[in-house]
Amino acid sequence: MTDSTSRSHDPEFQDMLAQSGVQHMPEQGDELMQQLAPMLSADGIDVDNLGDVDQSQLETAMARAIERHNLELMTPVSDERARTINTLRDISQALDAQQHDRAVDILGHIGPEAAEGIPSAGHVTGVAMESLDAWYANGALQTGSARVSQREAPRSVRNITPDVEALARKGRAYRSIGSLLRRNPESAVVGASAYMVAAAVAAMAEHRQASFDDVLNELLPAQKVADAPAAKPAAEPAEEPAAKNAPAKEAPAEQPKAAAKAEDKGVNTAAASGDQNDPKSRYTAIVETRFMAGVKEFQQWMGDSHPVTGTGLPKRADIQDVAATIGIEAEGVAKKQDPAEASASDSDLSVPAGTQPTRYVQSAQAIPELMAFLEALQASELIAVLSTKVQPGARAQTFGFEDFDQVAAAEELVADYVRETLTYATEGDAAARTAQFALGNGTDVDETLIPRLRQLESMDLIEIQNGSVVIPAPLSAAVGNGLEQAAQHTA
Repeated sequence: MTDSTSRSHDPEFQDMLAQSGVQHMPEQGDELMQQLAPMLSADGIDVDNLGDVDQSQLETAMARAIERHNLELMTPVSDERARTINTLRDISQALDAQQHDRAVDILGHIGPEAAEGIPSAGHVTGVAMESLDAWYANGALQTGSARVSQREAPRSVRNITPDVEALARKGRAYRSIGSLLRRNPESAVVGASAYMVAAAVAAMAEHRQASFDDVLNELLPAQKVADAPAAKPAAEPAEEPAAKNAPAKEAPAEQPKAAAKAEDKGVNTAAASGDQNDPKSRYTAIVETRFMAGVKEFQQWMGDSHPVTGTGLPKRADIQDVAATIGIEAEGVAKKQDPAEASASDSDLSVPAGTQPTRYVQSAQAIPELMAFLEALQASELIAVLSTKVQPGARAQTFGFEDFDQVAAAEELVADYVRETLTYATEGDAAARTAQFALGNGTDVDETLIPRLRQLESMDLIEIQNGSVVIPAPLSAAVGNGLEQAAQHTA
């Protein structure tokens, strides 16, 4: 190793850059080294003569240089900052006005580099995270009196937004951009940060009983740009891959995938890219489900601990928030109310899933899907329910789900949830027959448990196609295990 070229192409050196959170790294390591050269020079290191530099000294200097390099990439100034703020305002206003296609379109035009008046992904993420840190530093967002809703977060970002809010609450969202980008696609991180900006403004507006635009103008005022920016993207959504990672409402469901029987088990699995036996594919599929996003949202709601009733259930005032973590609209009430008319899809699997009415209940026990979720978290020791509070369980730290080697723990949790969803408070062999149906080994599904299958569908763990249950291939091991356990259940 005698020059910068050989050093920048060293695999160990490349690993060090990746671990240091380099963003927008040029395709050629030599180009990056030249960009870092002035910063390294300040530490007495000449990038054209690295042969005699002590390894530990180089790594320390590189870490500082990379941190400054990334800071520059995420910190726009002058007109670039003005355009970035205005772009975030446009996205926020589009989301507030339910113009989700426009939000998708704007985000779809944001790339790694700024171009034609459109800010870079790094600039949008940086300004968004910086703003969230500032807004959460004190006041209603910090205390929780202004609650940020994540119920409409799209699939592409819903697994990230709980982390972003938790980091912002600690004032660490901006500093954690590097770690978020190491675990998620850049477009997803941009989408999550922009969605959280809009959601935070909406929460503050609701708390103050003010208009969205009034609060937006206060927190993120419109900026004047000296140089006229390029025309804004058209309102029609751009049909390009980047747009799918934007924080907008879900697009219509894709056409049903071809179903095939797995040769080793009677499990209906949907055709999917990637090997279903590949731990990385299995891990990725699990952590991208709505179910895993719900686990993170529940952890955030619980915090270090949260009060519960004497029977260990969420208090009436908490039912709405806890149910929302798994996509259920519910409200705790003092007086029993007649149930709303159920959706047709709750009694017929051949009918596409319909919108569920709000459930008005006196106790969480009246929502079996929610109780099954809580039972699964306890069974996996993710939570511990004491006489007066719920708190992280003995294995809570195991379920960080930050690395592929945690696939076994993730699959165990999914299996527990699937089993509990089908077996909680059931009678006779209803759960067993329904599980066998879902596995593809039977034709009889208990009608009372169709809403449970719909819940698994809404959590992205199964698909229901033409009245049949299909399991996405990467999830077949975890979901199939849970179904097999339920198939052995009798009450």
